[in-house]
Amino acid sequence: MAKAIKTKELIASTQDRVGMLAEVTSAVAGAGVNITAICAYAMDGKAMFMMLTSDNGKAAAALKAKKFAVEESDVIAVTLSNKIGTAKELADKLAKAGVDLRYIYGSTGSGPDSLLVISAKDMNRALEACK
Repeated sequence: MAKAIKTKELIASTQDRVGMLAEVTSAVAGAGVNITAICAYAMDGKAMFMMLTSDNGKAAAALKAKKFAVEESDVIAVTLSNKIGTAKELADKLAKAGVDLRYIYGSTGSGPDSLLVISAKDMNRALEACK
């Protein structure tokens, strides 16, 4: 069964140039903070890094010290069993509940669980659908 909680992600905005992933992750690691999930993309000369961390306050301070724009945003973190079909089951629940997704990203490994991060237009409806 999925476990879903509301949480905050950090969003760092930087220039789009070679090495920005290294700079962002170095700043966060240098602050002693773990990144538990990350999504990054570049468009129109800007790079965006959306991430869940073990300490948003410390991570944000380290990123701001590098002159990156940083904000927090509400998201839902969903812990799922790391097996075939669990993401599909969650997607079906979200669709059935009429949840309009903004974006989703995830993190998985060889362990028993995977993590999905969800942003939706109606976060309360999305949270209920994830339970």
